[in-house]
Amino acid sequence: MLPLKHFLASIIVLGFLFPFYKLWGLAFLIGSFFIDVDHYLWYIIRHRNFSLKNAYFYHKERPRRERDMLHIFHVWEFWVLMFVLAFFNNFFALIFLGLVFHLILDFIDLYFNIDTIYNRAFSFFAWLQRH
Repeated sequence: MLPLKHFLASIIVLGFLFPFYKLWGLAFLIGSFFIDVDHYLWYIIRHRNFSLKNAYFYHKERPRRERDMLHIFHVWEFWVLMFVLAFFNNFFALIFLGLVFHLILDFIDLYFNIDTIYNRAFSFFAWLQRH
């Protein structure tokens, strides 16, 4: 899903959360939008290029470019870590809530673009085994 769609959807939900959590609601935004920083990190590591613009267009066209990309914040091991941390701290609970929201949007997008399912690794350890 494109970053603008993630951002707009996250802002809408944040609008509902803000009356209850005030500025702590920004933790939701971290989990729901800024979690995609791993796409940029992948691009930097893979291509040794810090251009945010190039990274954006690279991932926008990725279904035809590269398979098995490791987006470290999109693997189930990270989800479990955040789930556990959510029990101990409200900040992490809001980040986890944002992460779940983000992943729901990603999986809906994946349903409509099923040909891209092999582009992303869903497990860090399985990815390590393959590489």
